[in-house]
Amino acid sequence: MAIWGDRKADRVAETLLRQIASGRLRPGSVLAREAELAEAHGVNRSVVREAIRQLEAHGLVQPVKRRGTIVLDPLESPSPDVLRAMLEPEPGVFDGKVLRDLLEVRATLDIEMSALAAQRRTDDDLAAFEALLRRLRGHLGQPDAYAAAMDDFILCVARATQNRIYQALVSWHHRVRADIDAMNLMIRLANESHLSGVAFLVQLIAEQRADDVRALVEGVHAWSIPRVLAAAALASGAPLELQADITFSPFHSRESL
Repeated sequence: MAIWGDRKADRVAETLLRQIASGRLRPGSVLAREAELAEAHGVNRSVVREAIRQLEAHGLVQPVKRRGTIVLDPLESPSPDVLRAMLEPEPGVFDGKVLRDLLEVRATLDIEMSALAAQRRTDDDLAAFEALLRRLRGHLGQPDAYAAAMDDFILCVARATQNRIYQALVSWHHRVRADIDAMNLMIRLANESHLSGVAFLVQLIAEQRADDVRALVEGVHAWSIPRVLAAAALASGAPLELQADITFSPFHSRESL
């Protein structure tokens, strides 16, 4: 999937972005001269200059007088597009290690965010949850629409924390994981079982059972992470690693809470 647009400058910038994100262009190295890049990409120098400006805006390069354009460390860039390129260094090929790291961080944030939402939710938040449950029910059997509603549900959880940074992080993550949405459909099944689990989470939040919320969300991620990693491996043609019991669903373990 393209990260940026389809203009010539966008395509050149994205090619260089993937080279930097994958380490093929290392931090501290110097980009080829404009004329060389223009010839290599079959464009004129003005297109290359615009592409380099895009990379500079994302914190990936820095022009240095008498040295040239220096490549910066992609890990120091705040741009979600940079992490997308690290996640997918070539179209359709996913870096399993980067994906595992991303899922681990997201799980940690989700667990604590959901528990905090249970502690701080307001009546308005509960009303928003109920509206989203009705929306999800209306999209049963419609995977794309159901997944979009789940994105809004997660944002609703972030809002219930009364912490704006959680909201920003959820929105940031939605941009990062745009390329793995097809894999998320594997774990966000638009069926009654999944909806029942979401409704149970809302019930726990409504009852302010923060510890039980934390345990449930932790179980969800323990169940889902191996499946997303397996889907990424299959998409990339990499060896399949799936050690979790695929018959287990975290929403079937309510009695343990």
